[in-house]
Amino acid sequence: MSVNTTTNWSDPGTCPFCGDELSSPGVGFIDHIDENATCETSFDQWRGNLSGDLAGEWSG
Repeated sequence: MSVNTTTNWSDPGTCPFCGDELSSPGVGFIDHIDENATCETSFDQWRGNLSGDLAGEWSG
């Protein structure tokens, strides 16, 4: 699985990084990245890229 940090999350029922179906859009995503190191790395990189565009740290 490759790291994807330039994704467009158009379906909250799937992981935007690997395309796997999530058990739910909220907690299911958190569970998914906790269980999938590649997706967690992608999320951390995406979040780091996004935080540079915001005035303060994003708490999400």
